[in-house]
Amino acid sequence: MNTRRLVAVLALLELAIAVYLEIERARGGSVACPIGGGCETVQKSRYSELAGVPLPVLGMLGAAALLVTTFVRDPRARTVAFVLAVAGALFSLYLAGLQAFEIHAYCAWCLGSAVLWLALAGVTAVGWLHAAPEE
Repeated sequence: MNTRRLVAVLALLELAIAVYLEIERARGGSVACPIGGGCETVQKSRYSELAGVPLPVLGMLGAAALLVTTFVRDPRARTVAFVLAVAGALFSLYLAGLQAFEIHAYCAWCLGSAVLWLALAGVTAVGWLHAAPEE
């Protein structure tokens, strides 16, 4: 599988997680927490929004933007994808740190999202480094 397809698949998975979390947040429901039961604690913490914007919305925007870059054939799109993925990975690591040291609860969905962003950063780095000059 080439890097563009892999980025598209990973971005779609990230988008699916973010959409699920946002739907549950918006309707006031509880997310199904497959491991540990800390999802609701994280979801209702003061860290669940940034400047009034729910974090799942930011995840949706980031994943959608990354997905769009997979269809753009301009060489700068690989750079944009790499920057988006690294930003998403770094932000996800920050959020994982908040779960560990401030919230003292873990959300399996959020940690899964962090793993996806780390994978996206790695895959986009490979695509960026191995891009053909004329591409």
